[in-house]
Amino acid sequence: MKIIPLKLGIILLFLSSINSLYANEKEDFNIGYYDLEKDIRYDEWGVHPVDIRSKTNQLYKRPLAGAKLGLKDIKPFQRMAKVKFKLMDMRIKNIDSAADEILNHINKNNIKIVLLDFPASEVINIVSKISDLNIAIINISSKNNELRSVNCNKNLFHTIPSERMLTDSLAQYLSDKKWRKVLILTGPLEIDKAKSASFIESAKQFGLKIVDNRSFLLGNDPRARDQNDLDFLTGSAKYDAVYISDTHGEFSYKVPFATHIPSTVLGSSGLTPRAWHWSYLRHGAPQVHGRFERMNKRRMTEEDWAAWVGMRAIAEALVRFKNNENFSFQDAFVSEEFKLDGSKGPVLNFRKWNRQLRQPIMLSTDNWVTSIAPLESFVHRVNNLDTIGIDSKTSKCGK
Repeated sequence: MKIIPLKLGIILLFLSSINSLYANEKEDFNIGYYDLEKDIRYDEWGVHPVDIRSKTNQLYKRPLAGAKLGLKDIKPFQRMAKVKFKLMDMRIKNIDSAADEILNHINKNNIKIVLLDFPASEVINIVSKISDLNIAIINISSKNNELRSVNCNKNLFHTIPSERMLTDSLAQYLSDKKWRKVLILTGPLEIDKAKSASFIESAKQFGLKIVDNRSFLLGNDPRARDQNDLDFLTGSAKYDAVYISDTHGEFSYKVPFATHIPSTVLGSSGLTPRAWHWSYLRHGAPQVHGRFERMNKRRMTEEDWAAWVGMRAIAEALVRFKNNENFSFQDAFVSEEFKLDGSKGPVLNFRKWNRQLRQPIMLSTDNWVTSIAPLESFVHRVNNLDTIGIDSKTSKCGK
């Protein structure tokens, strides 16, 4: 009979420890997600009229879907991290007040870390506005090179690859195939010109020759046929490949198989560099895409993947480093011990100098991954993934 109180005490102690564990689990960890209501990047530019009318055309849905899949996938990490993950998203209506609205939302909801889906110019404004909070920000959609080379910030990390990573990947592929003479076709937008400038830098690095850089225009004005007619645009030059920079895709879709000289087309059409493609069949990618497609009834885009892997990075950092004294995501993300599985093969981590996530790039057509960069023939003294993108020697970040 005397043993009963002892047993009861042990049971109560056990229950108390369990309750304490669950109490710790229920500590909310709020993740902020911000995007624009009217974002031209998600407008249906260059989509065939039949696709626009079709109810199944969901090519331009927002990457918030990727973050929501990430939230679901990191739920098992909650027990180890002793937190309860919450994704708090807000869509900004007025771009002029975006930075102030985000700052207020962060303060009001005790946001611990931010996922940002904004154009480059607004990313800079937002990062500057909330810099005093010393909160880590993950850019999931802007590929702007200057965010990784000139306008860097210790709090700003990038899971989406830079334009330079994408153009370096194409240049590696052309160099490996010995298709060294390239004709560039550049669209009218400033971002088109920036992409072509990035490819020119990549071409220099990998020994390609730019035979010409020609501007194209939309329309059928016969007075401008040297800029809107493909025979004229791609004629009177000798080349192995045509690189086209057309952000809206209204011109580039008709370039493959229509150049004056039979040649490879790449860039905005033909062989396109992407962070992610639904057809990739290795390293657990089909499982990731399958879960996404079941949730959203559409294919996973590279921005979706960047949001998804951003959520995984948050959980990975918390589990590995939360118990460290003076924990911060800024330190955890660039630690030598930080390792991330992005279902693309090699272990991923962030570059210390510009906070860019190292990652392979998928060179793909509309329905197949043709190759993966970096290619095997290109090596780096530290990490082969650093053969694509802005290296520490050329970046102005951290200097």
